[in-house]
Amino acid sequence: MQQCRDKVHKWGEANRVSFDPSKEHLVVLHPFENHGAAFKLLGLMVDTDLAMDSAIDSLLSKIRPKITAILRTRGYHSVPDLITQFKTHIWGLMEANMGGIFHATSTRLAKIDHEQDRFLRELGISAEEAFEEFNFAPPTLRRNIGILGLLHKRVLGKCHPSFENLLPWYSSRFQPARGHGHNKTLYGHNCEISHCQGLFSRSIFAMVDMYNTLPQHAVDCSTVSEFQSYLNHIAHTRCQQGDVKWSSSFCRRTWY
Repeated sequence: MQQCRDKVHKWGEANRVSFDPSKEHLVVLHPFENHGAAFKLLGLMVDTDLAMDSAIDSLLSKIRPKITAILRTRGYHSVPDLITQFKTHIWGLMEANMGGIFHATSTRLAKIDHEQDRFLRELGISAEEAFEEFNFAPPTLRRNIGILGLLHKRVLGKCHPSFENLLPWYSSRFQPARGHGHNKTLYGHNCEISHCQGLFSRSIFAMVDMYNTLPQHAVDCSTVSEFQSYLNHIAHTRCQQGDVKWSSSFCRRTWY
């Protein structure tokens, strides 16, 4: 890597191109054999061990004071208005880099979920009531539906072409006779993984398997909005039926 950088610098000198040292980083991304300090990429702090602690801590430092500020106005606003304020001012921050922190461990992501839970406790309503009455979904559920929405966007051919190369079609997964699977399945690379199984199981690639088990009429939705509304309806139905795992719907281990 150092030799490569030296060659680029020599090319720059020959072509009168200068490079900003503050924007040069030699890092190795790996859960155990990582090297270098955390760096910012597209507004997201990335830890070289992919733990995403820096990104999550940065997010929490932004949303905690905002949530406290919203709660201080309880005497002047109704519960629906307070929840609307949360959706407007907090959800955008929570989900701005959702794809970048999605692979973090459940313990780390629970720190984000805890802030929304704290907000509901202060209002004196349960997560089930908030979801049923105000469509105030837990962060875990929104993350899962969001990633599945991205996969559906790839299926519809409306995302960046690089996703088509990363997630090609996998027609041999079609299993209509068993009630699972459809004719728009994707290849998730799971048969290629021999190391870091835990990291893989938390990534978007593991969600490909989740997407491949959805019913045919779900993946036939012509828009991402329609598709995500269908998934949200499933979660509402589970919540109404008293399923204790409704908030973790579409997690790989709770779908079947």
